Amino acid sequence: MAAFTLTLLGLPVGCAGRSDRGTDGGSGGVGRGGSGSDSQGAGATGRAGSSGADGAGAAPAMGGGSGAVTSSGGTAGGAPRGGSNAAGGSSAGATTGGSGGSTRGGSGGTMTSVDAGSSGIDLAGAAGSAGANDCPPGANVTLVPSESGWIDHEDAGNAVGVQGGWYVYGDQYGPGETDARCIRVGLHQPSECAVVTSPPPPPAMGFPNIEGAMHTAGSVEKVLPCTADQTTSGCPDHDYLNMWGAGIGLDLNRASGVDGGGLSTWDPAEHCVLGISFTIDHVPEKGMRVEFPMLLTSAEAQADEPPITLPKPTTEEHSARSAYWGAQAKGDRMYPASPVTNGENRLYFSDVASPIQSAYTFDPSRIVSIRFHVIAGTASSYDFTISHLTFLRN
Repeated sequence: MAAFTLTLLGLPVGCAGRSDRGTDGGSGGVGRGGSGSDSQGAGATGRAGSSGADGAGAAPAMGGGSGAVTSSGGTAGGAPRGGSNAAGGSSAGATTGGSGGSTRGGSGGTMTSVDAGSSGIDLAGAAGSAGANDCPPGANVTLVPSESGWIDHEDAGNAVGVQGGWYVYGDQYGPGETDARCIRVGLHQPSECAVVTSPPPPPAMGFPNIEGAMHTAGSVEKVLPCTADQTTSGCPDHDYLNMWGAGIGLDLNRASGVDGGGLSTWDPAEHCVLGISFTIDHVPEKGMRVEFPMLLTSAEAQADEPPITLPKPTTEEHSARSAYWGAQAKGDRMYPASPVTNGENRLYFSDVASPIQSAYTFDPSRIVSIRFHVIAGTASSYDFTISHLTFLRN
């Protein structure tokens, strides 16, 4: 059996960021917080000033606050809201105070307010508790699914907001309107389409596994020339649109268990995730693509040929298919494999693109799932395992 490890990488702009030592007006907010200039300057309403000469609001060590009594700083000299010591929060008992805005604070504001008792040191510092939208350094998150392949919001240690199930898929399977395209749209025989032998393919539910080792096996097909009665956008050449292979995937924000539930987008920036890493023991002979299906806007769906009319269309229904690691985005309809190698692999969302640049722009905030797609082309078999899904946040 093959063994394969997946890891998600973190800390986008606006999640960590070390602010300079504050002077008057407080240190800069974390990432996008803070008024002043860029990520530095007056901190947003958040932690109380660290240091700051016992309520006098003198120049703090980091993240402290002198300055006016506003959302951009700690205290005016000697005012009751100043930071008093390295722990922040003086005996004067401030309830707002402090600089060091939250992850996405606007100019002079934050998404959340933190009581004055927490440290005024920003996330790059050693002291203080993290705010609701802060991304603590070193807080990588490994998520092991249940025996049925489900990951839940309530799982211990799940700090990246992922909920969904692992699943297996192939171009001849599935009950949905856009499923089983090899048979329903391409009009091919089941024997001419991809075949999944492990785990049981749809309509079977769930993804049986042992401690998160997601093993799959099967075969992908030789892509056949189009026939006269095929009018899909993959024709009149070869029927790549309907004969595309098989693989396994993970939904990232599904409302309920593996038997259904609404699928929504998952924004890695909200959890300070920059990408993924994974380990694979046996890369399929013809390669694979690590894809990130995302929700399309109505304009993107209507611009496809033919237009996509589904209520919540994704790039899986688009003629260009989903953005993936290593896509060249040259518009020549060449779809090279992702640069996956046996062992550990790392990729960042900045290395992900639409395979056709004019089709749509890859937007990580609209991701709905991750897919490990075994590419059809010439007939070949595959057998690999994915394990240790880890979201890296720095």
